[in-house]
Amino acid sequence: MHLSFMTFVCPEYELDKALATAIRYGYEAIEPRAQEGHNHGIEVSTTKKERARIKAQFADASIQMCCLATSCRYALADERDRQQMIEVTRQHIELAADCGAPAIRVFGGPTPEAMDFADAKKYVNESLAAVADFAKDRGVYVCLETHDAYSRAEDAVEVVARVSHPHIAINWDMMHCIRQGETMAEAFEHVRNYVRHTHIHDGTWPADNPGDTTITLMGEGMVPHDEAVKLLASIDYQGALSGEWIAAFEPEEILPHDAAQLREYIAAAETGLPAAGANNNGESR
Repeated sequence: MHLSFMTFVCPEYELDKALATAIRYGYEAIEPRAQEGHNHGIEVSTTKKERARIKAQFADASIQMCCLATSCRYALADERDRQQMIEVTRQHIELAADCGAPAIRVFGGPTPEAMDFADAKKYVNESLAAVADFAKDRGVYVCLETHDAYSRAEDAVEVVARVSHPHIAINWDMMHCIRQGETMAEAFEHVRNYVRHTHIHDGTWPADNPGDTTITLMGEGMVPHDEAVKLLASIDYQGALSGEWIAAFEPEEILPHDAAQLREYIAAAETGLPAAGANNNGESR
């Protein structure tokens, strides 16, 4: 597994500065966030020539573009909106392929008012199935994030498993699973055969309001990332641990801190010894 960060930590950085920042703090990859106006310049409007230049920039820096994070979501009541979203997804799959990213991140989305969750799952399933072969032909995985109505890994994996296509996978954002009552072990058992990309960020929340989350430095919150890293190591996970911090910290604070903590967790997973950032029971401090 390797370390990455999403560009929400530095949305004002142009691509060359983001790449230099990854090198400075020892990250092997970057996850550009599309559709949010970040300054990296990686959008569906980017020309073919510019896409080739972007791919070369990553290669020259020896940094991977591990995933392209999109806003695509499929639990939409209107069929025309769903068809439009499928087309937008295809555009981002092509963008990812042209720029050298092996995956895109998508959402199921919140369940519309007056729609049964079962019907919403059906729409998400059908939309993912509609882009599956398109993604496979371009060597890209479409990764449904454990987020919104699909924050529980059980629900997200149910949709992905029903598609039953090798290029439809899971983006495991473990914090959302924990906030919704799954243990790390329970969530992992659901995603273990489907996870292609992982989001990491630590935080705290009140027991009676898990949506009221405060992002913290790694090891200072309620998410046992040391356990997650051990579980991922047990399946020889080769994807990214990608930090997603939205307006929480300056890059100079969060990037070196969380990288150091995660590398301790990775080393502990490889040796079987407790990480320096965990207590004797293996729980994060």
